[in-house]
Amino acid sequence: MRAFLRRNLVSFVPGPLKIWLVTRLRQRPFPIPAAPRAFVFLSADYGNIGDLAISAAQCQFLEASLPGYSVVPVPISATREVMRSIRRQIAPGDLVTTIGGGNMGSLYPDIEDLRQLVIRSFPRNRVVCFPQTLDWDESAASTKALAKIVRVYGDHSALHLFARESVSVARLRELFSGCASVTVAHVPDIVLSATAASLGARGCASPAGALLCLRDDRERSLGDDHRQQLQEALVNAGLNIQVTDTHAGGARLSSERCAQLLADKLTQFQSAQLVVTDRLHGMILAALAGTPCLVLPNTNHKIHQTWQDWLTAVPQLHFLALDELARVSTAVEALLAVPRRDSEQAVIDPLHFADLRATLQNS
Repeated sequence: MRAFLRRNLVSFVPGPLKIWLVTRLRQRPFPIPAAPRAFVFLSADYGNIGDLAISAAQCQFLEASLPGYSVVPVPISATREVMRSIRRQIAPGDLVTTIGGGNMGSLYPDIEDLRQLVIRSFPRNRVVCFPQTLDWDESAASTKALAKIVRVYGDHSALHLFARESVSVARLRELFSGCASVTVAHVPDIVLSATAASLGARGCASPAGALLCLRDDRERSLGDDHRQQLQEALVNAGLNIQVTDTHAGGARLSSERCAQLLADKLTQFQSAQLVVTDRLHGMILAALAGTPCLVLPNTNHKIHQTWQDWLTAVPQLHFLALDELARVSTAVEALLAVPRRDSEQAVIDPLHFADLRATLQNS
């Protein structure tokens, strides 16, 4: 009877109270090295390969930019459990960063809530939000979410927001135009600061076939007819098709498992003659791997705008809008003729990250 009451009473507990109760019950210590430290909050410990790449590249960028600092990843799954412990230990000179990616706004409210928790928890430390895409629409829910973002972010004394494409930059500057404590700047997705080798890729002597890496979630814009058209073009080009994804599944993964998943995926991308993807980090991982890539749109602006802002000069990448799919065979042919890029070299000019590096070093 008691077990029955416990199970059913939980359903009547309001969400915020439930989170508070669970957080209190799961509090645990989080040992950290001696100061100075640079924290990476919301670090991916789940099987989204793009987010694992962001987390790894962000840690590498901080280590290179802040010699003398200890870089401390805080797994996203542990955020509420260890926040009190970190707040008790943090020093005024420590730097707080939140993970880059595409989860700012109303599309992924759970992650946005955690970002706001981090910002509220460290009012006297500089907070740097690594390059993000802001997602919004004209719905009442999205408008409400943006208003909360402006309120919470704007209450911080020294918040630096970096957007990874120009659509998000313009919107964030508009939202925070009257807030002197929030600065907004434009830099590429942080994974573009890394190389395939630095993220663990092992290389491939004889690439073969096509890797089809397409979304099947809320950001998918390709219909079944589009997919059929793509597959026919690849078969007609004489390519064997392997289907993959940048989602491996799993949660609360060890750092070793995260590194293995990322290295394996990059190596898989290196092993293909051609990648076809509508995932942002499908495009970016292909660029790092040096593999020619046909890029297709998703439901928002992040893929096309990232390509347009930073990657149009990369010959191994070709963006094709949905209304251009009649040219898919020609695009595949052209990409197969493009020489592979050296995967040990940076994809873009490192100077594109100068503003981010300067902000980190201005402590």
